[in-house]
This record gives sequence, C-alpha cells and structure tokens, in this order.
Amino acid sequence: MKEIVGIWVTWNLNFWDRPEDFLKKRLTRNPAYPFREVSPNNFAVEIRDWRLQFGYLTAIFGVVTVFSWYFIFGYFDEYFFLFTVSALVTCMYLIGCFRQPRKLVLNSEALEYLWYKGEELVYRGHYHNVYLRLAGQSTGSAIYYKLVIRGYKIEGQDLCRGTKNKEKLIKLAKRLAAKLNLNFFDYEDSSSNHAIRHYCPPVTNRKTSSSTRSTGSAA
Repeated sequence: MKEIVGIWVTWNLNFWDRPEDFLKKRLTRNPAYPFREVSPNNFAVEIRDWRLQFGYLTAIFGVVTVFSWYFIFGYFDEYFFLFTVSALVTCMYLIGCFRQPRKLVLNSEALEYLWYKGEELVYRGHYHNVYLRLAGQSTGSAIYYKLVIRGYKIEGQDLCRGTKNKEKLIKLAKRLAAKLNLNFFDYEDSSSNHAIRHYCPPVTNRKTSSSTRSTGSAA
C-alpha cells in the first residue's frame, strides 16, 4: 500500500488520541512509517503538501460563496468581486505549484537520498543530510514536541501533532531512525539523546558525488 504523507495521513485528526500513541500504532503496523520498504534497505514515501489541500478547499469555498452571494443578493459588489477573484487566483497558484507529489527515496545501503518532484529528480544527496528531529513550540506554560523529517534541498514534513510527552516521542523517533538508518537529533542542540550514525563524507567523496549528480542531470 502506498503511503501519502500530508496533513490527512501523518496527522492524527482524532484529537482524543494522544499523538505519541497514534505514532506508536502506525509504527507497529509499519516499522518504517511513513515510508514503505520497496526493496531491502530502500525506502520511499510520496508527499502531498498541505498547501495543495488548502488551495482546493479554499477554491471550492470561494466558488460556493460567489454563487450563494449572487443567489441571495442578485448582484456582485465591486469589492467583494475583487476579493473573490484575488482569492481564487491565489488558490490556482497554490494548486499549480503543489499539484505534483514529491517523493523521497532513502537508500540506506548506498547512503544516499533522492528527492523527486513528480517524475523529475531534483536532488541526490548524501545520507547525513537527511534526518529525523524533534521540533518544539513553546506555549508559555509548556513545550509541545513533534517529530519531523528534514533534509537539504527537500521539503520537510511533520510526522505527528505536538505532544508534551517528550520521552515517549524520543523512543519512537529513535526506533524509526534505527529502521531507516537515519540520524536523529533531539530538540536541544546539545543532548545525550542524539543518535548520529552518519557524518559528512571526505572532500574527495563529495566531489565524486557532485560529478555524479552533474552527469545524472545532463542525462
């Protein structure tokens, strides 16, 4: 089954379920969640940006509003018309920019990752440049943590909603990082919870990698 990452999949919209419990259930069913193991040591996931769904929903809401206004009042106010047209143009822009799914491929054996936009390979990078991390947001009285995947030249994604249960989220994050052979970083820059498996390769390897990417792009 193909995993599509986005607000409707990785986020738990059942607000009575705790985010860490939701993530644990997903990892129990699929230890590489939200990735799927396409072959040994190779993982892939398709990503739908939340702005695409926002564009679709706003466009539908705008069209319904226009028809409702005309049905009720029988005319279009000048300012209302300009506002509606501007909103619809913005929606079309968002849909146009984000309609193509993104795909992240992890090759934990070759230690490289590939980032696609539609069918186009946008970037090929070394494994140390893609990682899992705990992100935090302070509300004044508490900090809410969520697990995110980030990387160079890729569009980062949240893998769960915010939770105050940092310890459990770290355990789940380390479990996922071990399965994907990724680096994991705690919320704090200096922490004993970091799990660093990969470092920046030697300069000669990076030059070779750059040459490979250039050759791939030319092809």
